[in-house]
Amino acid sequence: MSEGSEIHPGFTRARVSLGRQVAEALRAAIMKGDYAPGSRLPSETDISETFQVSRVTVRTAIKMLESQGLVEVRHGSGTYVCDFGGRIRAGAQELRSISETIQEMGFVPRTELHARDVRPATEDEAERLGVEVGFTVVAMERAIYADNEVVAYSFDVIPAENLPARFVARFGTGSMFSVLDEIGYMPTRALAELHPVQSSEIGWGPQRPERGLFLLLDQVHFDRRGRAVVYSKTYFVEGRFQFVILRTR
Repeated sequence: MSEGSEIHPGFTRARVSLGRQVAEALRAAIMKGDYAPGSRLPSETDISETFQVSRVTVRTAIKMLESQGLVEVRHGSGTYVCDFGGRIRAGAQELRSISETIQEMGFVPRTELHARDVRPATEDEAERLGVEVGFTVVAMERAIYADNEVVAYSFDVIPAENLPARFVARFGTGSMFSVLDEIGYMPTRALAELHPVQSSEIGWGPQRPERGLFLLLDQVHFDRRGRAVVYSKTYFVEGRFQFVILRTR
């Protein structure tokens, strides 16, 4: 069966790759406790037969789980579930929705819009996005929750000139990536920097951390054509989110 024709009965032929769909199914099984920490996942052959996909697709799925710190690949032995504790984990090399990551780790995600403004881009924003100073942008401030606990504060700037008002109005009311996908701005890569930050000025509300310790993910997202489509500064609350960096062999 060719890679283009394989499909599991529960899968779709949407834009989500088969590798990611297999990874999500395995991740869900791990989070439900079907595979306990330290246990071995089925072999590539068994997973391939279960999901009716090629072994290449299975390897892609395993690599995704490994990049999130959920499994460990022991060459010559198999793939084993890691003891990842109760924290939310994301692969530093993956470009994914934070809410999606929170949900897949077994928590209930929620995004709270604190402010949204349509205004001219600042000099720094214009430089990051590759537009002229004064170019119209949508600027949002959002709190991101997992099980009603704030895990991050996100400040996002999106070029909005010539965008229909109905799309502009939707930013901040749901998944930012879903809206970007609809208007053809879906990011495929990002340039990112990570910085430790201590500030009492970041965040709002009763869950604003007293110590003001954050890990800042400062990134510019680009679409398939190389256009800068989002400039984001996301401040992850210290101790509530983990980034996994996969060591290359």
